[in-house]
Amino acid sequence: AKDITFVHVAHAIAAFEGTVWRADDSPFDRFLRGDEHAMSQNAKEGMLLFYEGSNGNQQSCGSCHSGVLQTDHDFHAIAMPQIGPGKGDGFKGLEDFGHGRLNEADRYKFRTPSLRNIVLTAPYSHTGAYNTLRAVVEHHVDAINSLFNYDQSQAVLPSRRDLDAIDFTIMNKPSVLNDIANASEIQHLNYKSHEIDRIMDFLHALTDPASLDLRPGTPKHLPSGLPLAD
Repeated sequence: AKDITFVHVAHAIAAFEGTVWRADDSPFDRFLRGDEHAMSQNAKEGMLLFYEGSNGNQQSCGSCHSGVLQTDHDFHAIAMPQIGPGKGDGFKGLEDFGHGRLNEADRYKFRTPSLRNIVLTAPYSHTGAYNTLRAVVEHHVDAINSLFNYDQSQAVLPSRRDLDAIDFTIMNKPSVLNDIANASEIQHLNYKSHEIDRIMDFLHALTDPASLDLRPGTPKHLPSGLPLAD
């Protein structure tokens, strides 16, 4: 035991996560490996809309959600609503400047998340402002309008008296919303409702069935011999 270092532990955890929680057998993955029947026709149409856009628009979902993991690993400002207690930035410390904490020019920019198993990872946005995947997709389609008309009832937040009073303070502060909107890089994506339906079909095709139930990867006991909680 005395020879086990922090690096050994980190490598062991990484090996476990990279094996047991690997998610690379989604219908989309199988399609990329040559199985033309792995995805439905609707999902294939959604894939084209996702990567190529609609009506000749220069931006598309794939502009940022690119590569093997559907992320460019970069930071972008897309006018996301800010709810909750914040990170201690800006107005009364209730804002989150994102990457702007490191570079003032990147205020309100957040890293593009991977979309693998995306239907399993609600809520969405860096604050969890959107409770459904479709709602956050629709935000991307018309980000500025979505910001200014955010439906607060969709937020699912644990209740705590002192936090309940401030959860939506930023969303009721026009000057801050204007700052978030002015920093946005995303254009109106021009997707129609039926095209969003197809994109949703594609996003569902990014789910690895093995990720639907992770309990088989749970050990029966800890290295100490103690049992895990049920």
